[in-house]
Amino acid sequence: MTVALETRLLQRRFGGLIATSDVSFVLPVGGRYALIGPNGAGKTTLINLLTGVLRPSSGEILLNGVDITGTRQDQRVAAGLVRTFQINQLFPAMTPLQSVALATARLLGLDGNLLRRLDRNQEVVQRSVEVLERFGLMDVMSQPVATLAYGRQRLLEIALAVACGPKVLLLDEPAAGVPEGERDGILTGLSALPRDIAVLMIEHDMDLVFRFAEHILVLAAGAILSEGSPAEIAADPKVREVYLGHA
Repeated sequence: MTVALETRLLQRRFGGLIATSDVSFVLPVGGRYALIGPNGAGKTTLINLLTGVLRPSSGEILLNGVDITGTRQDQRVAAGLVRTFQINQLFPAMTPLQSVALATARLLGLDGNLLRRLDRNQEVVQRSVEVLERFGLMDVMSQPVATLAYGRQRLLEIALAVACGPKVLLLDEPAAGVPEGERDGILTGLSALPRDIAVLMIEHDMDLVFRFAEHILVLAAGAILSEGSPAEIAADPKVREVYLGHA
């Protein structure tokens, strides 16, 4: 197994409160992992530690075997660790094509004047179109983002993350706020992710989790309570007691 992301005894304290308690896990290349747990379990704190928003009180974070514990957020993105957010971080007046083109240009090391000469850079256009096609957004690629259904805005955010060239993609509640009728589109988009990208998804929609994830981590009180296959997690009495229930 080739490891994409690893944490070793990761801990974060806020005064006397231990928000993340000695969390150790391994995410392999191409892994499809989900992180679940009750509210207040420390899931967002863990994602913020992984992405550099917070610094750990102790422990290590390794990306492709390289210690990134002390690196900045932008350095982690450049190294291939990319995230999405619970609330969309999109430019409503731009189109999906323009949005993805900016991310593509950054990956290629081009400057921010790209929008004024978008049609002149065929490599940027071609790469952007390929990403939009992968996520089923070609029919809206020239519409302002503000006019898109919310589920498609969530897909666009995932597409933007993929356009950044991630090795590890952290998805923070991709189905949050998406109407039930649009959630199958989210799953279809997630299924379209390249297999060389390792994915760690936080999500409260258990139907989406159990349809997407190949391995599930359960966080409770800042510590990993259990981990295993979806079938193992569904049958774990500890997980049923603190999170899934007995229905």
